Amino acid sequence: MQSRTLIRQLTEQPLVRDLSVDAAQAVLALRYSILCRRSGRDPMPELERRWGNMLAARRFRLVVEAIAHIWPDPFAVAPPCCPRLSFDEALLAAMVGAAARCDRVDFDWRTAEMLGSDAREMLFAALENFIRAKAPGRV
Repeated sequence: MQSRTLIRQLTEQPLVRDLSVDAAQAVLALRYSILCRRSGRDPMPELERRWGNMLAARRFRLVVEAIAHIWPDPFAVAPPCCPRLSFDEALLAAMVGAAARCDRVDFDWRTAEMLGSDAREMLFAALENFIRAKAPGRV
């Protein structure tokens, strides 16, 4: 493999459209939540409309708060219209997928290098609770 190809593969940012529905919704909701926070608006009405219930919106807000509390550096978020994910958003999408599959081993493998065990526990629980609230009949 040529080094040019390898570099492209390692630095290429995934597209939002290639994510699972849960992961794409979480990334786009995070972008929206951050925009609202910057402009002093409440994201909850839109999040409630997006998922069809207030519980899912509240639990997603807890995910956002957990990320803000435990992330070691500022969380990089792409603009809302950007089709590509930031590297942090790509990691969030992978974490949502792991939580949706109840795959704690994959979640820990992806996050162990940058998050301590308490931080991983808090974030995984927040993501699981959000996913359960989002899915009908799983609360």
